[in-house]
Amino acid sequence: MAKVRRAKEKPGGLYGDQGLYRVVEAVEESPQSEARQLQGARGLFLTAVMDAAVAALDDQPASARPELIEVLSEFFFDTVLTRAIVSPDSGEDNAQLHARDGEVLSRLLLAHLADHGLDLVEASAGTGELHALPDRHTGVGRPSLRDEESDAPAELIERVLAVCEQHYAAVTGTTSEQWDQKSSQELVDIALRTVHLAEPETYPQTLDAYLHEHRARLERLWRRYGPGGMFAGELVLIDLPGSFVLCERIETTPLWLEGIWTKRGQEETALERLHGSWLYDTGEGEGR
Repeated sequence: MAKVRRAKEKPGGLYGDQGLYRVVEAVEESPQSEARQLQGARGLFLTAVMDAAVAALDDQPASARPELIEVLSEFFFDTVLTRAIVSPDSGEDNAQLHARDGEVLSRLLLAHLADHGLDLVEASAGTGELHALPDRHTGVGRPSLRDEESDAPAELIERVLAVCEQHYAAVTGTTSEQWDQKSSQELVDIALRTVHLAEPETYPQTLDAYLHEHRARLERLWRRYGPGGMFAGELVLIDLPGSFVLCERIETTPLWLEGIWTKRGQEETALERLHGSWLYDTGEGEGR
């Protein structure tokens, strides 16, 4: 600031006593300044979120499961994560916030899970058997997510596969005699492992609407990578109707799908190529 004033606040100067402007702040610009500013902005934003959460917490009735809040609060409060997301330079004014951030984060986590129709699960001592925690409204236990290690319900797989086959036949002009049914079922099962708890029953309709909406993109994908296309043979998954459900999951839950795909021992390159082709090579631009 002193350096700026010495350079600019000379008699008759633009920033002098008789000038149009007065220097009120000076900021040094450097390659590191943008990162610092972003960090500061994130700190202010997250602190504002936590302040609002504390205010809301004071207005809420006591939790139906105080022991769960207590356990989660202890976890959040004792981790570096808690201190990292709240601005460390907020000073003594936020001492109360820091003292309650564990409880606040616990409430935010539980509210987020409830919004997605999910619940935490607990393991029985000794056996490791998982049990759903009772729903605080009904008292009835329900699982947090379908077990990623178990197969999807056969009836649901068939419904989703039927949607894929209907659209695949319309796009490609092929018939069921040309498809590998077992491989397609495997793709559908993997895709369904990334569907949230509240969605399985409605997912076939969701997928059907998505494939209708993106019919032109699917046709472009087939023209480029199907038999006779310019890049025929580059997408091994394009030969399976089940690839269509992967396209929807790639756009909806890409990281989750990638994790399940790898865990199931599938060829990573196959999904990576479909991912890139579907997202970046099916537009309406020239040559696509």
